[in-house]
Parts: sequence; C-alpha cells; structure tokens
Amino acid sequence: MAAGVVWALVAALGFGFTQILNRKANLLVDAYRTAFGMLVAVELILIARMVATGEFRLLDEAPVRSLALFSASAIVHYIGGWTLLALSQQAIGVARTGALVSAAPIVAALLAVPILGESLTPLTLLGVLLSVGGVTLISLSQPGDDRKWSRPWLALLVAASWGSSPMLIRKGLEDFEEPILGLTVGLGVALVVHAIGLAVVGQWSQPAPPKVAYGWMLAGGLTGAVAISAQWLSFNLTTIAISFTVQQLAILIVVGLAPVVFDARLERLTARLLSGTLAMIAGSVVVVWAGA
Repeated sequence: MAAGVVWALVAALGFGFTQILNRKANLLVDAYRTAFGMLVAVELILIARMVATGEFRLLDEAPVRSLALFSASAIVHYIGGWTLLALSQQAIGVARTGALVSAAPIVAALLAVPILGESLTPLTLLGVLLSVGGVTLISLSQPGDDRKWSRPWLALLVAASWGSSPMLIRKGLEDFEEPILGLTVGLGVALVVHAIGLAVVGQWSQPAPPKVAYGWMLAGGLTGAVAISAQWLSFNLTTIAISFTVQQLAILIVVGLAPVVFDARLERLTARLLSGTLAMIAGSVVVVWAGA
C-alpha cells in the first residue's frame, strides 16, 4: 500500500504541472484540440517507452475484455474529462477548476464500495466528507475582483468522469496486470475515437494553432505521461479511495502557480478558496491515515 501512495504522490505532482501547461496551450487553441494535442503527446511518449522496454510483446497475452475496459476508461477519462477540463478552465479559471476537480475522490470512493468491494471505514468517510466540505467552499468562492463566475458544473463533470473511470481500469487489471501497457493501448483507441469526433464537428477545418502551442502541448504531454502512468500504477497497488484522494494534492501546485502564471484577478487566492483547498488537503491526509 505504501508503494501505491508514493505513486499517487508522483501522479499528483505530474497532474499539477499538466493542468498549468494545459491551460497555457488552451489560451492559444480551442479546448477540443488542446485536449487532443496533449493526449497525442502523452501517447507518443508511452509508445516510445513500450518499444524501448519491449513490453509490446505482452499484447499477445492481453484478454480482449481487459483491452476493451482500458479503452472505455480512456474514452471516459481523457476524451470526456480532459475536454471538459479545458472548457472549465476557460469558464472559471485554472485554480477553481483544479480545486473543484478534487471532488473526484468522493465519486471514486463511493463507487469503489459496490463495484470493487472496497471498504469505506469511518475514518475514510471522514476524509471524504472533509473533501466534500472543501468542494462546497470552493464552489461558493469568487474571483478576487468579485466578478460572478458560472458553470462550475463543468469541473464537477470532470470530477465525475475522473472518479468513475478507475472502476473500469481495476476491472481490466483483474485479467491483465500490466497497467502501463493497458494505458498505452486504451489511450490509443481513445485518440482514434477523439479524432473521428473532431472531424464530425468540423474542428479540423479551423486555423492551425501557433507553433508555440505545440511546445506547451509537448511539455504537457511529458508531465501528463508521467502522471498518468503513476496513477495507473497506484490504482494497481492500493485502494481507489486512497490513491485518488492523495492525487488531489495536485491542487497545491495549481492554486499556487495559477496567480503567478495567469490573470491574477481571475486566479487570485481568496479566503474561501484557501479554506476549501485546506479542507481537501486535510481530507487527503485522513484518507491516507485510515489506509495506513
């Protein structure tokens, strides 16, 4: 379990920087192509790793059921989740999006009980409730210039997407215990579906992104590949509740860097945002303590 927590911490670090880099690209490209570009960069890195390690030979042993579950998880988590993430960042900013997305452990912990048979102890439940309180405070916060911000539900949909997709991952790992290889295949299938979807809605006819946007996507792809790989490893080594709650510590990076990197008025750290963030950190600590 300790190794699972360590990988979850690595994932939190990677996801924090990935959200910042995602927004940098999103300032230059529409949300749909930003998500696609970042995920292509992630997949290229994962494929290079698979070829370098020779792990692709294990695909002959992979059950079709596991590969289908990995692909379904990638579609829900990456096509749905990352696109909604970019849309939410446009609507309410990076810091508030990152904070509200931290509701994912609530979804994951509650779903893992009936679907995966994981236990939800009173202490774990306390940590989840602290996270719920943090989400509530963040939802009530406003930017520093007191402008109203709307559509927090976009970020909460990201949380729902990211909290439910691990169920599919864990089910797939029951028959094929190769999380990184499963991620590589699943993400590849998801990208094909994503590309077709972008063609249907006419996104490929839009003007080409500026060259600097590709640099941000590539950088985000590198941090994203590290984060996602660590996430899947963590899911295989500890409970979903513990892994996902620890990963929400990514908000420390997002909330800390957003006012420096982006519009200080929109991303300003207010009292409610700070209180909500601290409540979510406390929830993470309690969940880890409960599972220790």
